[in-house]
Amino acid sequence: MTEITSPGSSKLYYETYNLDNKSADVSPILFLNGMTQTTMSWKTLARRLRDTYPVITYDAQGQGQSIPAKDASFELAMHADDLSALLDELDVERVHLVGFSHGSRVALAMANHHPQRVDHLVLCSATATPTALQRTIIRGWREILRHGGLEAMSWAALPTILGNAYLEQHEHLIKGIISASTSRNQPEGVASLLDAMMHYPDLSELATQVQSPTLVISGEEDLLVTRTGAEKLAELCGGTHHEVAQVAHTVPIENPGEFQKLLLDFLP
Repeated sequence: MTEITSPGSSKLYYETYNLDNKSADVSPILFLNGMTQTTMSWKTLARRLRDTYPVITYDAQGQGQSIPAKDASFELAMHADDLSALLDELDVERVHLVGFSHGSRVALAMANHHPQRVDHLVLCSATATPTALQRTIIRGWREILRHGGLEAMSWAALPTILGNAYLEQHEHLIKGIISASTSRNQPEGVASLLDAMMHYPDLSELATQVQSPTLVISGEEDLLVTRTGAEKLAELCGGTHHEVAQVAHTVPIENPGEFQKLLLDFLP
């Protein structure tokens, strides 16, 4: 197990791909998980990209194989400090940050608290200001987790984050997706992330401080992120927006080929 001890005494699990061969001229890509994702979610993409960019993945506190500190605040600043400590451990000065959903929030926190460490910024499935629907869906997940457990929450969340086209083609995989999500995470960690996320600042408050070139990616059928919200986020960051057709919230899973192409077209 590869891990570091964060400034707050948590244990952070991480994985690297071709990092030993990093060049001073090429910043590694660091992928930031969605709320119930883990490093496993990025393995296929990391293996495809590692000959072009070194890749780093890690589980934030509350996710996967990382072990949060007993008094962890789960605030965005905590996640940003954890990430900076991880880069220190790996002797990496700057990275291209690619955040998905919750990971986009962490990426923006990093761009605010440690801007010198962020090369390019990719924010996927994130909005400047959450809608009432988004806030209600997230609150619903928390209540289902509280009363029904992690597996029930995972089943309830699935139709709100995956689009119909993906579900029609991969319905036979759904039980496996649920099993992976529940086996790789701890209910207490997910609960802490949800509790904290309901009190995070709007990303519009963080976006105006971004100094890095930024790409915002959203899905055409996303129930959690409107096109208007994604476009506004890109505008506030001084970046560009791209909408992927016929996918919902989980763009990297629903259309991995286009997601990869967007990254490679954007990154230097």
